Amino acid sequence: MYQTKVELACDLADAMLALDGWDVITVTDEDGNESFDEQTQDRFNLYYGEIIARLEEVKAPFSELDQ
Repeated sequence: MYQTKVELACDLADAMLALDGWDVITVTDEDGNESFDEQTQDRFNLYYGEIIARLEEVKAPFSELDQ
């Protein structure tokens, strides 16, 4: 189970990226670190922000949702 809203929101935002019909483009830096390109990161941030906003509206403490 998820320990934090942030973990859940990140996974849901990743899922939204996979479903939105746009390419998910990643780039790898010289150290081998992989990240989203700027447009993909912008979409992720949009989804993440909306998901976190909805989770904040939940009246029960997040830890109680796991039970």
